[in-house]
Amino acid sequence: MNKLLLILGGLLLGNSLLAQQELGLHFMRDTWQASYTNPALIPTTKFNIGLFGLSNNFLTENITFDQAIRDGEGGKRILDVNAVIDNLDDNSNIIREQLNIETLNLGLSFGRFTLGLGHAIRFHGYMDYPKALPQLIWEGNAQFIGQEVQFAPEVQLTAYNEFAASLALELSPMLTVGGRVKFLTGIADASSSGNDLRLLTDDDIYQLRLNGNYVVNSSGAIDYDGFDEFTFELNEDSFDEFFSSNTGWAFDLGLNAKFGRLDVAVSLLDIGSITWDENVTNYQVVTPSEFTGIDVAQDILDDSETIGSVIDSLRDQYEVLETSESYSTTLPRRLYLSVGYQFSDVWHFGGLFYNERYREQRFSSFALSANAQLLSWLRLGATYAIRNETFDNLGLNAVVKLGPVQLFATTDNIITAFNLTDSNSSHGRIGLNLAFGRRDGNRRRNDIDNISDQDAFFN
Repeated sequence: MNKLLLILGGLLLGNSLLAQQELGLHFMRDTWQASYTNPALIPTTKFNIGLFGLSNNFLTENITFDQAIRDGEGGKRILDVNAVIDNLDDNSNIIREQLNIETLNLGLSFGRFTLGLGHAIRFHGYMDYPKALPQLIWEGNAQFIGQEVQFAPEVQLTAYNEFAASLALELSPMLTVGGRVKFLTGIADASSSGNDLRLLTDDDIYQLRLNGNYVVNSSGAIDYDGFDEFTFELNEDSFDEFFSSNTGWAFDLGLNAKFGRLDVAVSLLDIGSITWDENVTNYQVVTPSEFTGIDVAQDILDDSETIGSVIDSLRDQYEVLETSESYSTTLPRRLYLSVGYQFSDVWHFGGLFYNERYREQRFSSFALSANAQLLSWLRLGATYAIRNETFDNLGLNAVVKLGPVQLFATTDNIITAFNLTDSNSSHGRIGLNLAFGRRDGNRRRNDIDNISDQDAFFN
């Protein structure tokens, strides 16, 4: 029981320290990293070296740390299980984690062309679980007598290397198109499919029956030796392996158009997947499984003296079929659509629609942005976003350039920093670049106001 409390507490506390979607980065146009949101967005500098970048996004639906933890006797903070369960949705409660470690990125502009190369390590964590899952764990199945309840969690934990090459082409001073191809090598994965597990508690003799179709596919992540002997491990040594037999491809496409002071950008990112065929094990729950008794889950947690006999009973009835068949996982597919206006030499204002599709779920956001070049070496920006049915998402970003050295930081939810324990999402990104020279295309872009829209588009 204590382990479960620690795990839940860690997830909720992590919610205050981590994050969700990349919104403010899209408007940081003087950094090479803005091109991550659209390969047609290229900075004004000619040669860019990204030495280091780190971003982390986290989202927890329906529960925060403050809602789950309360003061107990003697001033000790304890987990309020009833509060946790009361705040959950009956069918869907999502926890998401996105960690990106960018090691080295290069960008070079010559004439109308901009080429880019880069490497990053990426981790996607996703879990969507029904309310019945924690109810069964903490409260047992007595409340579900005569009912069949769905309790299967949908899970995906994926880590991979990304090697990217990009090309942006200025077709005219008004129109730039870009594309990026990514070669992916999988590090480790654990992901579910089927996602159907139903427990029926008979109202006559309290017989339990497990029905459904649930498969967990694993590549170098899960070691299963029995009902009570399984581990999930993503060790640090795995991240040192750049290449493996688990490979895939992904593509980014983007367009950026300028009409005088107005700019419009659209991009579609991460169109691709990874095929896992190295060190693969598939674990399938074989149903129907049937055993007698009541409140089995509660007995496991509450009665340490009988836990052995309960697990022995489950082990006799609960079968897991192991196979070694390759499988594929898709990346979160993302769409950016933005409109911006250069109000003056100092101020740029913009609006953004963001949509992401992952594991048959859609995540959408709307954001407004203001960026100001306050000094030759300092640019500050702010965003306000509506996302995940929340309206208190205020972001800040800054770019400091000292000679060729460019430092930047951004967050899409600065409020989290001041209210760590009462937030459902947070976001942060930091990075260090070297930037040299100025692109030849800047002169043409500055002359747009003196050219008719039709002439500029086709020249």
